[in-house]
Amino acid sequence: MLEQVITSPLSLARVLWWYGEDALWPAALELSPADVASLAPRLARLRTAPEVVETLWPGAPTADAHLVLGAIERLEGRPRAAARRHRRGGPMPEPLDADEESRWADPALDEVLRLVDLATGVAYPRRAAELRPRLHGRWAPA
Repeated sequence: MLEQVITSPLSLARVLWWYGEDALWPAALELSPADVASLAPRLARLRTAPEVVETLWPGAPTADAHLVLGAIERLEGRPRAAARRHRRGGPMPEPLDADEESRWADPALDEVLRLVDLATGVAYPRRAAELRPRLHGRWAPA
């Protein structure tokens, strides 16, 4: 079974901002749910291949590297290390500053989930987020 990491344009933008990718996070917000859904298997492959991640981004943060590398790859055409190795602190820019409940209720996330389910033949009830395991604030691979 092919694993998937399901996320949203907002979550990808947030993680890019955390790691200093100020030129890329606005573009991540503009990704369509179909673009993000098509990233789901690549994100899962990166998440389960720490040796690949270490080669692409030495000393990368374990929890976020697969998302950062996958988003950079989608937006720039190739993976590369982020500008920062550790999350930056401080307040997020307004378009990224959403609480966890808002992020889980994001219609774009729901559409990414629907598209991944359609592509993989998974038959979860339409809005059944509570049935899926969460991993660092995102759905774990199905």
